[in-house]
Amino acid sequence: MRETIESIAVAFLLAFLFRAFEAEAFVIPTGSMAPTLYGRHKEATCTQCGHLITIGASEELDRDGNYLTGRLESSVCPNCRAPNSIKNAPVFRGDRILVNKFPFELREPRRWDVVVFKYPEEPKTNYIKRLVGLPNETLMIRQGDLYRAEPGGGEMKVLRKSDPNKQREIQILVHDNDFPEQPLIDQGWPRRWAAVARDDEDRFDQESAATGGAAASVEVAGWRETDEGWKAQDKQHSFELTEADSKDKQQHWLRYRHFVPTADVWRTLLKSEDGDRLNNFGSNGAATLKRPRPQLVTDFCGYNAFSSAQEFDLESHFWVGDLTLGCNVKIDKLAESSELLLELNEGVHRFRCRINPSTGEAQLLRVVWLNRNEEEEELLAKTTTVLQGVGSHRVEFANVDQRLCLWIDGRLVDFGSKAEYTLSEIENLGPQEEDLTPIGIAARGLNVEVSHLQIQRDIYYLSSHEQQSQDFSPFSSHLEEWSPCSSHQHLRHLLSNPAAWWQSYQACHHDAQFELGPDEFMMLGDNSPKSKDSRLWENDRRAQHRHAVPRSALVGKAFYIYWPHGQPFLNGGEGFAVTYHKRIEPKRMPDGSVIQEEKKEMDYPDVRFPFYPNLGRMHRIR
Repeated sequence: MRETIESIAVAFLLAFLFRAFEAEAFVIPTGSMAPTLYGRHKEATCTQCGHLITIGASEELDRDGNYLTGRLESSVCPNCRAPNSIKNAPVFRGDRILVNKFPFELREPRRWDVVVFKYPEEPKTNYIKRLVGLPNETLMIRQGDLYRAEPGGGEMKVLRKSDPNKQREIQILVHDNDFPEQPLIDQGWPRRWAAVARDDEDRFDQESAATGGAAASVEVAGWRETDEGWKAQDKQHSFELTEADSKDKQQHWLRYRHFVPTADVWRTLLKSEDGDRLNNFGSNGAATLKRPRPQLVTDFCGYNAFSSAQEFDLESHFWVGDLTLGCNVKIDKLAESSELLLELNEGVHRFRCRINPSTGEAQLLRVVWLNRNEEEEELLAKTTTVLQGVGSHRVEFANVDQRLCLWIDGRLVDFGSKAEYTLSEIENLGPQEEDLTPIGIAARGLNVEVSHLQIQRDIYYLSSHEQQSQDFSPFSSHLEEWSPCSSHQHLRHLLSNPAAWWQSYQACHHDAQFELGPDEFMMLGDNSPKSKDSRLWENDRRAQHRHAVPRSALVGKAFYIYWPHGQPFLNGGEGFAVTYHKRIEPKRMPDGSVIQEEKKEMDYPDVRFPFYPNLGRMHRIR
C-alpha cells in the first residue's frame, strides 16, 4: 500500500514538473504585433539612405496563408520615406515563438504580457496580442494612450508599463541620423539636425511656415540655423562642440526638425534627368515643389507602408508626442561649470534632463514657458549617474506615458516616483508650434561629440473609430460613402500647422471606452493600424462585452522567439529557390463558365536555401 501511494505521489510530482515546463510552439501569421513579433514579411535595404526596411507581407496570401492572392510592389523607407521596389525581395515566414501554457494557473495574468488566447468569435482560432485590460476595469483610448478609470468612477489615469525597460523594447523608429536622405540633402533639402539659436527679434512668421514661405527652411518655431556652436561632421554623422576653454558659457543648441520628404519630392528627384533638378526645393526654378516644411511626428509605421499594383494611402495622420531621444555622448574636456541638457517637447509641456558631467548629477525638470524668450524651470527629481568626467556613454531620454526616463549605457537611472507626472484632461491642449522641432540637445563648458542620434516613438493605439477609417487593404476596394472624418486624410495636409491640425482633430476624433467584467481581459496589438483586436470584434457571439476575452480562453504567455527566420546567403545574399508560391486560378469553358479551380505555380520563390540563423532576433519577448 505504501509503495502504491509513493508511486502515485512520484507520478503526480513528475506530471506537475512536466506541466510546469510545458511549452508549445506557434508561428506568427500576421503583423498585428509588429515590431515586437513579425508575421510573414519582406526585408530590403533602402536604396537611398541604406536603412533596413522590414515590410509586412501577410496580405499577399489568402486567409489560410496557403495561396497567393497578390504581390506587394513597393514600400516606403521608415527613415527617409523613399519609395523602394520590393516585388522581388525575399519573403520570410513569421516568427516562431514558444508559449508557456502554465503560468496563469499559478498567478494572475499581468498587464502588458504578450498572450496567446482563443479568439472569442472563433474559438478554434488562436490569436496573439498584448494584454492591456484586467477584470472589472474601465479603459479608454485617448490620443493614442491607454487610460484606466480610478476605483469608484474617478478620473481617468494614464496606464504606464510597470517596467520602463519593456517600453524601451517596443518603440518604433522615427529617425536614425546615421542614415540621412543624402540624395535630397545634396540638392538642398535641410538636414533634420542642425545647430540653432533663438531668434531674439522674434522674426518667425508662422503663416509663412504653414504655407511653405521663405522662412520655413531657415527657421522653425523661433529657432534659426546658426554657424556658431555645434559643428556637423557629415562623414561621421555626428556633431562636435568645443567650448571647454571658452569664456562665454552660454548654452549652444542642437535641435531636431521633423522635415519629412514626401513621395512627390522623391519622385521629382528620381524621375528628373536635369542635374539642376531641385535647385533648393522651390527656389529659382523648381516651381513644382514648395519649400520643405517641418511636420508633426505621426504614427507612421514602415512595417505597414507598402502598396500593390493598386494605389492606396501610405501616410498616417495622428500626432505622437511620446518620444525618446538616444545618442552617444563623448566628452573629451570639461570646465567646472559644464552641463549637458536634453529636451523633449510635447504640446504645451517641455521636459529636460540636465546632467552635470563634473559631478554626475542628473536633474529632471519641467519648463514653465512664460513666452518665447522667458521661462522658468521646476525641479522634479535628481540623482547621481555614472556620466561623470571625460569618457563615452550611450544616453537615452524618454517622455512616454507621463513619465520621464533616463538610461545611461543601457541601464535605467532610478529617479523614483518623482519621474512620473499627471496631466488632467484640460492640460492636454494638443500640439504646438514647438512640436515641429520636438527634441533638443544643449551644452556649455564642454568639448563634446554626439553621434548615433536616434528618435523613437511610443505605440499609438487607434480608437475603434480611427481604426475603421484606416482599415485599408491593398487588395480590396472600399465603396463606403466618404467624408472628411471617415478617412482623416484631411489631417495629413495640416501636419505643418499644429493649431489647424488640432482644431480639425478635435472636430472628428472619438475616445473609445471599454468596460470589463469579472474574469474578462482586453487585448490589443502593438501594430494598432493592422491589428484586429478587442476594439474591432464583431460580437456574433452576442456577448455583453464584445471586446472582452474570458479567462477560459487564455492559452498561455509568449516568452521567447526561438526562430525568427533563416537568413539566406550565396547568390547575392538571396540564396536559391527551393519552392515557389502557388495561386488558385479558375479554369473556364469557352462560354466563360468555371468548371474547376487549378493550382498554378508562380515565378515567386517561397523557401530559399542555404540560410543561417538570424541570431540577432532570438530573444525573450517583452
